[in-house]
Amino acid sequence: MNSQILQNKSDIKSHNYKGKFCFIGISIGPDNSSESGIAVLDRNLNLIKTDKAYNLSELKLLISNISPPANTILCVDLPKNIMMLTGKWRIESKQTQILSMKNMPDTLKGSWQKRYSDRGSELCVYFDSLGMEIYRYSPYYTKNLLKLNPPYKSRTPAACKFLQNIIEEKLEISNMPVNLLPLPSLNAIIGAFIGWKVSTCDENTGYKQIGVYKDFPIISSTLLCPVSYKY
Repeated sequence: MNSQILQNKSDIKSHNYKGKFCFIGISIGPDNSSESGIAVLDRNLNLIKTDKAYNLSELKLLISNISPPANTILCVDLPKNIMMLTGKWRIESKQTQILSMKNMPDTLKGSWQKRYSDRGSELCVYFDSLGMEIYRYSPYYTKNLLKLNPPYKSRTPAACKFLQNIIEEKLEISNMPVNLLPLPSLNAIIGAFIGWKVSTCDENTGYKQIGVYKDFPIISSTLLCPVSYKY
């Protein structure tokens, strides 16, 4: 499993500094009716392309035609579970049997208890089998860490415009389009940037592992490694 590369920082450096020239970020929608964004960066932080899709088969086809797996780092976000109940009164109103659920394995509990959806996990397994480096990330966590949160309501044109400008300025992304990008594409750019950080910085300096989901490491970028370092 490629997720084991995080166990040795010297191996990470020698492995990622050689032959990695394509960094792909994917922001997956919670279901087939929601837009998923994809963004591709090169080793000089040039935005090569952004695209969108609605089902996983389209995403698989798009990624397969971008670059060889051995030269690519893929970061897939953790989509929210739309079945999860939010709010104390909603959770308490759910009909549950406390005694029977206490000893029930997590795999058998209702989907409304899970924070993240499993959607996209099959993509990770597929491209991992081809030799691609795979990571998971949380765009919301990373935006908080890098102070990229816009002071506007999420998904509004003002919020997307602010996020697009601050990504171009603070992350030094080149070739950003003039037209307004949707939020999934912007979140995908953040994922691609995290993959670029993995290839240029050491662990706990430019990026850090914050967890594991379905055997794949969840990572986030940090502010310690200078962005201006390019090939």
